Amino acid sequence: MSATVAHTQEQPARSQKSPPRVKDYETTMKLAITALDLVRSHLTPPNPKTFEFWYNYADGNNQELRAEVDAMLKQGPGKLSPYDIEQFYDQFIAGAGEKDAERAASQGLGAELKAVQDVLRNYVEHSKTFGDTLSVSMGELKPDASAQQIAKTVQCLIGENQRMERETSELRTSVEHSQEQVKLLESRLEKAKDVSLYDPLTQLRNRRYYDQELPKLIIKAALDEKPLCLAVADIDHFKRVNDNFGHQIGDGILKLFADLLMKNIKGRDLVVRYGGEEFVILLPETQLQDAIVLLEQIRTKLQGLSLSVRTTGQKVGNVTASFGVVQLRPDEDKGSLFERADQLLYRAKEEGRNRIISEQM
Repeated sequence: MSATVAHTQEQPARSQKSPPRVKDYETTMKLAITALDLVRSHLTPPNPKTFEFWYNYADGNNQELRAEVDAMLKQGPGKLSPYDIEQFYDQFIAGAGEKDAERAASQGLGAELKAVQDVLRNYVEHSKTFGDTLSVSMGELKPDASAQQIAKTVQCLIGENQRMERETSELRTSVEHSQEQVKLLESRLEKAKDVSLYDPLTQLRNRRYYDQELPKLIIKAALDEKPLCLAVADIDHFKRVNDNFGHQIGDGILKLFADLLMKNIKGRDLVVRYGGEEFVILLPETQLQDAIVLLEQIRTKLQGLSLSVRTTGQKVGNVTASFGVVQLRPDEDKGSLFERADQLLYRAKEEGRNRIISEQM
């Protein structure tokens, strides 16, 4: 069986997030110089994306990015590769636009709902004024009131009633407009949230979705007294593929593997791109032995693909993957479940790759 990795579609250009604005021009220049020094000292590619990556690192506002990079730098010189920079950029910098869209929609929805509250509050106040006017006018209508007094009171009530009719009409128009705006903003918010839960390259669910969904699956498995298996998969020697053939071919292999995973799971199963070349497969209502059989099918199919670059004919060769798989234990949390599978994946790598390691082995 053969497959060709070529003509990998480029992802839509992301909106480039400009370096943070600071009031002090000298501070901006210092950050830029520091970013250039970091590009040079770590021997990273001198391109705009790498500069933006180091600028955000030097600025220090993105503490999560800084912590992740510092942890990798502590491992020693040369540990931060161009591929790692791509991953950090996608996770912490390019993805910020999706979070901004979600935040903007959420803030707009909050502002619109507050506007509705203000309209209703004003209406209640005007209604109270109308009730007070009615009470006063009725109090003035005594049994011995003259025709002139009655006419004056009636005229006053007609005027107040007309005013209330106008305000009620305005209220209705305002509320109808706000309802339309709320529906529009809710739709935008849902779209923004949904976009932020997908990996833009493979179109699989992402780490954020995994963090939301796994606790639900664990609770459901416990309540239904059904098994739940979790597998961690990692493409073998993936950095070597990127180094030898470039990131475009690497992206093509990631999409190919994602497609293979999706074609072999059932409707209730879930595949997540956890990060980089690592994927998580969640298998509800699946016994460990059945999970192993499924993963073996996927492993064998991937190994059987002979890949080449269509434009040049250059052979990529066989790509393989390693797997660690576990079954949920009673009263186990998501951290422990993943950690056990990840440790087994590490064993699979140590023992030669292109294999599945489970609790039974």
